[in-house]
Amino acid sequence: MQPPRDNSRATMRFRKERPRVPTRRLLSTSSSAANLRLIASTAALACALAVAPAAGYSRENPVTRQPGAPTLGAISAILVDAETGQVLFEKNADARRPPASTTKIMTATLLLERTLPSDIIVASKRAAETEGSSLNLKPGERISAKDMLFGLMLRSANDGCVAVAEHIAGTERAFAAEMTKKARSIGAASTTFRNSNGMPDPPNVTTARDLATMARYAAQYPAFNEVTRTKYRAISRSINSKDTRLTNQAKILWRMPEADGIKTGYTTPAGRCFVGSATRGGWRLISVVLHAKDKEAETAALLKYGFAQFERIKLVEPGTEFGSVRIRDGEQPSTQVVADGALTWIRRRGSKDEPTIRATLHSEIVAAPCLMGSKVGRLDAIVAGRTVVSVGLVTASAAALSSAAPSSGFLGGRQAAFVLLLIGCVYAAKTSKDSRRRRDRLKAALRGDYLSW
Repeated sequence: MQPPRDNSRATMRFRKERPRVPTRRLLSTSSSAANLRLIASTAALACALAVAPAAGYSRENPVTRQPGAPTLGAISAILVDAETGQVLFEKNADARRPPASTTKIMTATLLLERTLPSDIIVASKRAAETEGSSLNLKPGERISAKDMLFGLMLRSANDGCVAVAEHIAGTERAFAAEMTKKARSIGAASTTFRNSNGMPDPPNVTTARDLATMARYAAQYPAFNEVTRTKYRAISRSINSKDTRLTNQAKILWRMPEADGIKTGYTTPAGRCFVGSATRGGWRLISVVLHAKDKEAETAALLKYGFAQFERIKLVEPGTEFGSVRIRDGEQPSTQVVADGALTWIRRRGSKDEPTIRATLHSEIVAAPCLMGSKVGRLDAIVAGRTVVSVGLVTASAAALSSAAPSSGFLGGRQAAFVLLLIGCVYAAKTSKDSRRRRDRLKAALRGDYLSW
C-alpha cells in the first residue's frame, strides 16, 4: 500500500562558543568614514553568523562527530530515549524555530487531559473558517473528543484545533496561554504558543529539544500512541458525513516498520518539520528535525542511527529497595524506600563505561501521615562525575498517623486533612465556569473511565 501524499553514552552538554569572525586590524587613515564602514560590515557579519542557523554540523558540537552519526540537512535536530530523555544526538537543538503543525502535540495533550473521549466538541463559525489543512468543519458541527483527536493528529486539522481550544478555554488565545504554561511546567522552557495549530503567528516559537520533551510527555498516554501509529481512521460527524476518512500524513509509517509517529509540520517560515518515533524490542526513540530537506529520510536516518549505535542497559529494576526512612508520629516506625521506576541508561555499543549508582534522601525522617509512593529522594547513575540518568526514590508503603500523636486544633491530623480535601473539592466545583462538566470528569476519573483514552 502506498503512503499518502503529504498535505500539510549519556546526555552531555557542551559549552557553546561564540562564532569566530575574521577581523582585520584597522589601519590609520585620514578617512574616518572608511573605518566606520569597515566596523559596520564586520559587526554585521558577526551578527549574521551568530543568529543564522547553520546548514550543516556545528563544529562546536561533538555529538555530531560521533561514529555513524547521520548527515542531516535539517537546521535543528535531536534524538532522545523516550523513557529517560537521554540525548543521543543533537544539532542546534536549542535554536528557536517556528513549530508549524508540531504544535498539535501540545493541543492533543490538553485535549487528553481536559476532556473525556465521549465529550462533544461543537465547531464555531470562527473554527469553521480557519485556513489551512482541515476537517472542513461546518458551523455547529458536533464531533466527539476521541474522533477530534484523530482529526488533529492524522489530518492535521487546523479548524479542529480551534474548536478544541474554544471548547476547553473559551478562546483560542486563552488556550494558547494554557499550552505555553503546560509546556513550561514539563520543562519546555523555550516554547511560546500563540495559537492552537501552529499557523505563523510570532512569537509562536519552540526548539527541537522542547518538542522532544513535549512528545515524551504526550507519549505517556496510551491513546496518544494509538493515534500517532494509526495509518487510516474513519470518524463520525454530525454534518459533513461524506468526509469521514482520515489518512496519517506521516509517510514514515509505511516506510519503516518500527515507526509509530508522531507529527508532521510545514509552513513557509518553519520549513518541513517532523517529530518522529520508532520502537524496537520495546525500546522507543523520539526524534525531531526542523526545517529539513527531506524530513522522512532524515528522521529514519536518525532513528536507525540510534538503534545501531547505542544499547539500552537497565541498571535498577522498579521497586528495588534502597534503605528506609523513619516515620515521625506514625503507627509504624519506618517504611522502606524503593526506586519509583527502572533506572535505564543508554550506552554507545562497545563502550566499557560503568556508571556508579548513588541514592540520596531528602531527609531520613518523614512526618505521618505519609502516602505510599511519596517522593523522598533521588537515585542517580553517574559516569565520569556526571549524572547521566535519574529516577525518584519513594516510600514503599503508606504510614498512618498514630492515635497517640499530638493533635493540632479540634481535629486530628487525618480528620483535618480529609476536611481540607472536602472543602477544596466543593470550592473547585462551585467556582468552575462549567461545574457540571467538571463534575462529570471527576466522576469519570473516580470510575476509571479515563483509562478509555
